[in-house]
Amino acid sequence: MALEEKREKRPPVTPMMIEEEAALRNGSRGLPPGPWAEAAGPRPRTTERHIAVHKRLVLGFAVSILALLAVTMIAVLLSVRFEECGAAADGPPRAGGNGSLSGVARQPHGAGQPPGRPEEDARGGEAAEEEEEEEEEWQRRREPPPWARPRLPRHLRPLHYNLMLTAFMENFTFSGEVNVQLEVRNASRYIVLHAHRMHIEAVRVAEDKLAGGVRVARTFFYPQTQVFVVVLNRSLEVQRSYNLKIIYNALIENELLGFFRSSYVLHGERRFLGVTQFSPTHARKAFPCFDEPIYKATFKISIRHQATYLSLSNMPVETSVFEEDGWVTDHFSQTPLMSTYYLAWAVCNFTYRETVTKSGVVVRLYARPDAIRRGSGDYALNITRRLIEFYEDYFKVPYSLPKLDLLAVPKHPYAAMENWGLSVFVEQRILLDPSISSILYLLDVTMVIVHELCHQWFGDLVTPVWWEDVWLKEGFAHYFEFVGTDYLYPGWNMEKQRFLTDVLHEVMLLDGLASSHPVSQEVQQASDIDRVFDWIAYKKGAALIRMLAGFMGHSVFQMGLQDYLTIHKYGNAARNDLWNTLSKALKRVGKSVNIQEVMDQWTLQMGYPVITILGNETTDNIIVISQERFVYDSDTKPKDPARGDTSYLWQIPLTIAVGNTSHISSEAIIWVSNKSEHHRIPALEEASWLLGNINQTGYFRVNYDIRNWKLLINQLTRNHEVISVSNRAGLIDDAFNLARAGYLPQNIPLEIMRYLSEEKDFLPWHAASRALYPLDKLLDRTENYNIFNEYILRQVASMYLKLGWPTNNLNKSLAQASYQHEELRREVIMLACSFGNKHCHQQAATLISDWISSNRNRIPLNVRDIVYCTGVSLMDEDVWEFIWMKFHSTTAVSEKKILLEALTCSDDRNLLNRLLNLSLNSEVVLDQDAIDVIIHVARNPHGRDLAWKFFREKWKILNARYGEALFMNSKLVSGVTEFLNTEGELRELKNFIKSYEGGAAVSFSRAVETVEANVRWQRLYKEELFQWLRKSLTQ
Repeated sequence: MALEEKREKRPPVTPMMIEEEAALRNGSRGLPPGPWAEAAGPRPRTTERHIAVHKRLVLGFAVSILALLAVTMIAVLLSVRFEECGAAADGPPRAGGNGSLSGVARQPHGAGQPPGRPEEDARGGEAAEEEEEEEEEWQRRREPPPWARPRLPRHLRPLHYNLMLTAFMENFTFSGEVNVQLEVRNASRYIVLHAHRMHIEAVRVAEDKLAGGVRVARTFFYPQTQVFVVVLNRSLEVQRSYNLKIIYNALIENELLGFFRSSYVLHGERRFLGVTQFSPTHARKAFPCFDEPIYKATFKISIRHQATYLSLSNMPVETSVFEEDGWVTDHFSQTPLMSTYYLAWAVCNFTYRETVTKSGVVVRLYARPDAIRRGSGDYALNITRRLIEFYEDYFKVPYSLPKLDLLAVPKHPYAAMENWGLSVFVEQRILLDPSISSILYLLDVTMVIVHELCHQWFGDLVTPVWWEDVWLKEGFAHYFEFVGTDYLYPGWNMEKQRFLTDVLHEVMLLDGLASSHPVSQEVQQASDIDRVFDWIAYKKGAALIRMLAGFMGHSVFQMGLQDYLTIHKYGNAARNDLWNTLSKALKRVGKSVNIQEVMDQWTLQMGYPVITILGNETTDNIIVISQERFVYDSDTKPKDPARGDTSYLWQIPLTIAVGNTSHISSEAIIWVSNKSEHHRIPALEEASWLLGNINQTGYFRVNYDIRNWKLLINQLTRNHEVISVSNRAGLIDDAFNLARAGYLPQNIPLEIMRYLSEEKDFLPWHAASRALYPLDKLLDRTENYNIFNEYILRQVASMYLKLGWPTNNLNKSLAQASYQHEELRREVIMLACSFGNKHCHQQAATLISDWISSNRNRIPLNVRDIVYCTGVSLMDEDVWEFIWMKFHSTTAVSEKKILLEALTCSDDRNLLNRLLNLSLNSEVVLDQDAIDVIIHVARNPHGRDLAWKFFREKWKILNARYGEALFMNSKLVSGVTEFLNTEGELRELKNFIKSYEGGAAVSFSRAVETVEANVRWQRLYKEELFQWLRKSLTQ
């Protein structure tokens, strides 16, 4: 059995360890009985029946015992340090120590045994009874004990960690010794820190070198808050420094969090690596620590491993000590002040390439040897060097560490993690082979790297005080994805254009639900932390930052950010710190805006407003502007019934312009703060139209009276270029979503679409495609779906013929391709193939057939995913098997991803079921990819009910695998349920929620609201839409 094998490989108990343990036990009371107590205790005396002993020998023996006891007591009182005994030469190495400290508590678990559940190991007997008595005492005081509170008590502060680890990669365990220097703020006899899923062998507490040790009365785990409690015989004194030493061991888990293992195959051999993922609350699984962002400290890490591996951490290796038995210890330089969640290490046998920035920062990319050899990391390495230089110049704050390592791992719960100096990426988001990667894939890799590098400043250098303001790091990193990509590719206009469709429009779908939440939300306990990491924090945070930069002016905004980072570097900051710094920046240029007053309404209230602009028929040049909270389903009860939706008000920076057939005025800004306001607009003539939210810099929707909508549609048809590209995209998105929520007639968005046959810019097409997608999913199982399908095909046909298909560009640099033109062509081909354009289908089938017959893939890179999916959907099972085979044989991660997604496009329900079942086999589909398989099957109308059934049947397995990982459960719940739209499916969802066990409560609440809105739309608006479509198609 695996457990027994691990026991055999743990360090054996030696006689010297037993003697030391016996001596140290004399200073420790109240320990529960266990194997260590039996090993260290005195042997039972033999009886006179077994042996006769001379009286003088007995007397001499007694004197010797008394002398030994006396010496031992003196040693304890004088805090004599005993050298720790190392492991036996023939056993696996054990974490070394600097010596023992007075006041020790040993957990009753043999060192030769593998780590078990701490709550089972350490709780029981007298200790548990004492703990219950203490809890009763705290109850009498009418306050929870310090270990039962959701946050750590504030009486201690860690100053420095000295962490020594030994990684046993042959049996996936590790042992550790952590020494924490503590500063006492308030007197207490309790040390409470986080520790979870580890076995603690020994605990020692000592004052500084001049004073003696502090005796440990007992220790215990408190699993409810994932803390370890050290109870002392006396209180720690205020303003004194103490050292806490803990020796422990744990598993290198086969999961995705804490210190976990992954693997890859090279030359037919499976190789393993260990890597960490600590954000937000998983450092406690790898070492006992104060695992909250406010507790910044310095770290000195040493990692002992077999010489066939290398180790990495946040800082460079200072020295390496090689041993004769094939082991090596890497000692890393001390870190600056930092939080535990972005501490990191890895043990692997990767190779690397490196570059150096102008300021001397060494940048390395570590990956599988074959990927490094192929140059798959070269693109990421080169843009990382350029981006560090960009951020240093933009923020006017140097990168703070001497090096930055990028680590590409096969398995990881997220796209990437911004560990300071050691950023970890899943291979699909950093390795890129230009010969087989599309522009879309290059863009994805680029933006993930830009995001993680921004975190080296926003998150690592300046860290949020607490998780309620996680958007302070994630919102900025998401916003700078577009700013940084514009620096690399200035012609792509990412911040002004692609930001709208990929961030603003996307998050407004989520934030338009009554079950949404504020971007800053209260976090009371550990279970609340995971839910704040969602698209509201990332994308709404980014959208609010963009709006803020818009009304402040970008140069003033940049100056404010520079001040914010300079003031708070190596420390923590809250949202008010940011608001105050930005307000001061505005004052320096003569503007007076209370940023906190404005932005608190946007960050502390959920949702967003819809601005309605109405012409006043009785008075010239006067318009009525009103605001209300936008919700998709007005029947849904608000999350806060006491408040309702009527009291939601925002201070809205509404930019507005007046236009006619040939001209649009310069924009003016109106601050709207009341429910309804009247404003005079000069030069507002009868044939003029109004346009609000210029370039969509604001985080709100804009509605108009029907007359103004008709004027805007007429303008788009006659001369759409009078209206900016950004606003054309914004009008499309607003119209589709206003109609879906019932604010507009259903025909308005479809009438707007008619102008697209003349649209030559990518962004409006992209906005239309994204807006059509949810509407398509609402209709794709209805009997009249062909009417909607035909209407969309008519709008797409002429542009599809104009643009045609791309030629094979295997030898062309992706970066040199015309981004806007190629992305427009791709968007139109995707719509044409998705809605059944015959020529598009024929072209896809021809390209797939050519690949199968020649075994040469000549499909153009930028449309490969479309062709693969279309071919699998149209053609027979042999094509599915061919794609399945290619998925297994390819080593290019970009190709692997689109091949796997293509398999979900089949119309064959048996194949879809087969794929769903295979998705849970980690040897076939990586853990992080299984969710995408299930979601893509759910998006297929032939597989939606299969994925929904599979999800319910496998929920326990899925929740166990992904329940602790940020995003994963919520992404899965949303992806499987978002397009359910019948009364029967709604009942199934509600019944399942009643019966399911644990996890994702917020996600399920959101899912119910989404499906209720879908069902409501079907009931109220479906027939209205089909009637207009029938009429339109016959004209």
